[in-house]
Amino acid sequence: MFNILLVGAGQLGSRHLQALALADFADITIQVVDPFAASLERAKERWEQVERSSSIRSIDFLTDIAQVKGSIDFCVVATNADCRLQLLEDMLARLTVRNLLLEKVLFQSEAQLNAAAQLFAHVGCNVWVNCPRRMFSGYEVLRERLSGQRAFDLRVVGEQWGLACNAIHFIDIWAFLSGASSYVADVSGLDPVVVESKRPGYKELIGTLAGNWQDSRFSLTCHAEVASQPLRIEIETEDYRVTLNEGAGLCELQDKASGAVEALPFTVLYQSQLTHRVAESIYRGSPCQLTPFDESAALHAPFLRTVLAFFNTHDGGAYTLCPIT
Repeated sequence: MFNILLVGAGQLGSRHLQALALADFADITIQVVDPFAASLERAKERWEQVERSSSIRSIDFLTDIAQVKGSIDFCVVATNADCRLQLLEDMLARLTVRNLLLEKVLFQSEAQLNAAAQLFAHVGCNVWVNCPRRMFSGYEVLRERLSGQRAFDLRVVGEQWGLACNAIHFIDIWAFLSGASSYVADVSGLDPVVVESKRPGYKELIGTLAGNWQDSRFSLTCHAEVASQPLRIEIETEDYRVTLNEGAGLCELQDKASGAVEALPFTVLYQSQLTHRVAESIYRGSPCQLTPFDESAALHAPFLRTVLAFFNTHDGGAYTLCPIT
């Protein structure tokens, strides 16, 4: 029996659950925990909306970690960032969890990243971070085609795409494609006016967040105004230019020397199409395509450190934790 635990059954958590409904690689039990009745009801509704594997032997919807039974082979934590560290400390003190998948942003400070690293080392569980673009075959193809390229430059431009909460997605895929393992963050291009997030109690950023590592760079730009333009992703190396429209499934690779343009296959996968694949790779002992915790923590740290200083400069100066999730 492969025992799965999902903690957090909100908008994203319920999509994880829909994917887990497809798991057919073993006899499977699922336990879903969320303290909010409305979230559990949404999760139940979305569970009923999808085809479910005959390998699912049971599913239980619970309101407290204390109700969870048995040891856990695979746990997905899809809570907000503000409560994640405390939840992990409580859960891992109570339960044996062999493999963890964490949503991001991981935590709200570099100190919390370090505390989590010590916790995971102490309990001895495997941990990955859910930056799912690494699982898109289109990005795997791009990585192969751009392997060995120098002067790697990733640019993302769009409006109201949630720079604070989503920047780590693009920093992660930049690292995946370029081979970078860290960077120096630059917030000089951010608008000094901090805005409210669509999630109550959190903040958002407008403007450009940049970073560089050796001869690789990224710049992530979020405009406040709505121009109904698709999010644009551009990559430039010494030999190639790439233009990517994820929503339209369009990826073009141009040879800078000849000008020849090649269309590469690209398909966006939704969370409801992914989580069961992660669970199966863990069950079979295959390499997990997602970012290991240590690698992701190294990418989170410069972002959290620099953005926390930015909030303290431009939004009151009293933060010990980044108000993002």
